[in-house]
Amino acid sequence: MKYRKLYNSTLKLSEIGLGCASYWGKKHFSEQKAIDVVHCAIDGGINYFDTGHSYSGGYAEIRLGKALRGKVCSNQLIISSKVGTRLGHFGRLYKDFSAPWIKRCCEQSLRQLQTEHLPIFFLHGPNPQDFNDEVYQVLDELKQSGKVGLLGVNSFDDDIIDLAVKSSQFQTLMVDYNILTPHRLKTLDLLDNNGVNVMVAGAIAGGLYDRRFKKIKGMKSIWYWLRALKNNKTLMRKAQQFDFLNNQSSATAIQLALAYVLSNQQFCSALIGTTSVVHLEEILQTDISHLSAELLSQIESAQVLTC
Repeated sequence: MKYRKLYNSTLKLSEIGLGCASYWGKKHFSEQKAIDVVHCAIDGGINYFDTGHSYSGGYAEIRLGKALRGKVCSNQLIISSKVGTRLGHFGRLYKDFSAPWIKRCCEQSLRQLQTEHLPIFFLHGPNPQDFNDEVYQVLDELKQSGKVGLLGVNSFDDDIIDLAVKSSQFQTLMVDYNILTPHRLKTLDLLDNNGVNVMVAGAIAGGLYDRRFKKIKGMKSIWYWLRALKNNKTLMRKAQQFDFLNNQSSATAIQLALAYVLSNQQFCSALIGTTSVVHLEEILQTDISHLSAELLSQIESAQVLTC
């Protein structure tokens, strides 16, 4: 595992991070299997784990806390979580960036993750009006108290990304970047030029281009397929142009897609999500040397076709 240093920080993050959300944190998915994935990640050199207060119906933080119990300090593991999205009646999500909720949510996250400090703390999908002095003040208070470290914004909206940079209040941003979103290269340039640390979400694009994704094997496969159909129809269409990744003898489609992302040095960690130790082990064996000049040319040509 390689590690990347953050701007203006002593933190070094594994270039592959584990996103602890979605099906991984659901109550109906085996807690032991979820914990096994986290422990496999640690054994493979991953030291960065990202989650959110509202993820997996509110259970993701609790589950990650159990998985990392007794390991955070001894192994210098780094956790980030998010504030601003709340669970309402019947599991409905809504936004709340009020100062009282930010403070209360942070306290809850610390308890659930069984730690006294969150090295990275993100605003989760804020709107323009949420960039205000009240928010900045409460974030600064949490930082001064030692409860959080670097402050960040998690957004895939270009206008929000620009606002976050212009505010000069945030040291890190989490944006979407993968083989299906080459337009994000401009965003990475912008953030790198402004000395902003970047975490990449959705680094393997849900494996939408992988032929194995189309094979339905039980409830978990159905859940991921339906989620992609609901949220990523555009990406599913684009993914068809990358079917050639499945024909390579050097590596799997997932490994090659991730190798493409990791070949870029303008971010700190590329987050992947999985519920399978076998899948995670495959990801950990990603080698950017398998990304030949010829294959890179094919990828870039396919990206032009999807624009």
